[in-house]
Amino acid sequence: MAEELTNDTEKIVTSFRENLQYEAEDEDLLKAINAAMQESQGLKEKIDAIGKQNKLIWKQGTAKDFTYWHPKRSRITSNRIFTDVETAIPILTSESPEPTILGVANNTLKETLQKGLKYAYEVKYKLQQKLQQIIRHWFIFRLGVLKYRWDKEKQFVTEPVLVKKIGIDKQATSKENCEYIWELMEDTLENLQAKFPLKNETLKEITQGQHPKTKLQYIEFWGGGGEWVCWKIRNIILAKKKNPNYNYEQKESNLFDKPQFPYLFLNVFNIGDETGLYDETSLIEEAAPLQEGINQLEQQILDLNEGQKRVWVAAGEAISEKKAQDLVDKTGDLMVYLDRKATPNSVTQVQSGKPDASLFQHLAHLFSEVDNIMGIHSTTRGERSQQKTKFEAQLLTGSDYGRMDMVVRNVEQLIEDWYNAYLQMIKVYALEGETLYGENGEQIELRGEIIPNNLRIMVKKGSTLPIDEGRKRADAIQLAQFGMIDPATLFEEMSFANVEEKTQDLYQWLQQTGKIAPQQPQSEPQGQSGEEDRKLQQIQRLRELMGKARQMPEGEETARQVQEAAQSLTQ
Repeated sequence: MAEELTNDTEKIVTSFRENLQYEAEDEDLLKAINAAMQESQGLKEKIDAIGKQNKLIWKQGTAKDFTYWHPKRSRITSNRIFTDVETAIPILTSESPEPTILGVANNTLKETLQKGLKYAYEVKYKLQQKLQQIIRHWFIFRLGVLKYRWDKEKQFVTEPVLVKKIGIDKQATSKENCEYIWELMEDTLENLQAKFPLKNETLKEITQGQHPKTKLQYIEFWGGGGEWVCWKIRNIILAKKKNPNYNYEQKESNLFDKPQFPYLFLNVFNIGDETGLYDETSLIEEAAPLQEGINQLEQQILDLNEGQKRVWVAAGEAISEKKAQDLVDKTGDLMVYLDRKATPNSVTQVQSGKPDASLFQHLAHLFSEVDNIMGIHSTTRGERSQQKTKFEAQLLTGSDYGRMDMVVRNVEQLIEDWYNAYLQMIKVYALEGETLYGENGEQIELRGEIIPNNLRIMVKKGSTLPIDEGRKRADAIQLAQFGMIDPATLFEEMSFANVEEKTQDLYQWLQQTGKIAPQQPQSEPQGQSGEEDRKLQQIQRLRELMGKARQMPEGEETARQVQEAAQSLTQ
């Protein structure tokens, strides 16, 4: 029986996938698309429900509903998950990913492409903010989705997509063997009529004379592993076309070997088993039970503290009701007020329990375990909980960065895909090139014809993590002491503002104090003798550096590097 059921299932899957082809008739294609969407719906609903629960935990520290709780019970939640997630996101996106050019390209072209990609990421398309949103989606919804397209006015458009709006081939184990992806989209009637002019009458029949600004939902379906795209509304095919982001007429001019889905995915804990391209779990789900334990302990501690208030017993013949009320209003205590004279032992005070040390120890342990799961501890968050030496703080921060290394690598892979997709879109669409401007006003122009077809972009590993500014400045000072960097570079490494102005001021001060002689205009040395003089001067300078390096304390890595570099250049 089980074997027959398996065979029937395989026949059903094969049946609709046979018609999930660009060349299929509209009627057959529509049936195949509906079957594909139905196939992915079960997994999609499961992930959507998990995402909804994770969003509550991220936002308020618990998924519990406090509506029917007793008003006197504590409802406190110390949302450690939110703190750790929102600490990790700026760390993962603190630096611009450094592109590395692979392929046949001269140094000038490599430098142009590197600057162009950096300016596109930082300045023109401001991808850092979008990347932060994608990482937050990954924490909550088990997947982060970025979609790109080309717009005539905005050019390369990149937009985060909510996971609940897309459906993915549940048989896929990676994007490479994913057959289809669909997205629920929304637009106004007039925009749809402009986008699909051949279906104007059909759209009018569907809307039955509604206002042109009426919003309609429709499906964008990408099939064939990204080979083609189709749009449908209800049971009507609006249009279909080959992947518009690929040059089919001149295939050798593409950066990609074959058409690609316009979706970039961020997933980390995906093993390609029961959840397709979605992660099998999320850090929020793993930390959620511990977060509930934190909430319960803190609520218990507060409830016990609330029960420790002093209880006054007063009789009407000793104090008036108004004065008794004023007393408890002032002290915040509780009172039992008797209109008549109190008889001995008629009222006794009930002592409530006190929170003991074990509750606080267990609470600290739960906080620590949440931090261990999320890979974020107090030093990384910038808390001043306990006094630590500089070395201890660096060690703890470094261990957190190591814990997040797997996430970092997947974020860098996402940016690699974005860089390559950006250059592919320039080759296909930017016929007149694209002009990019840096923060310093520098202008870079990227054109499709200057980008080699066999080019690939990679991101330097670890380039997105924060730079240790203290170590960076210390290295710069040490190199400056041995004359290995000029003053302008030193000021830049020290993160000084107005570098050029400070450099000029330094030279003027050195000249005024007689530490250096004013520069005299000299003619260029002529012939072989002038060239030899320059070489001799360089060799003499390098020998001086070698002598200084030898005088440095043994074991210093910088001394060894300076000495080796000087020795190599002298030879």
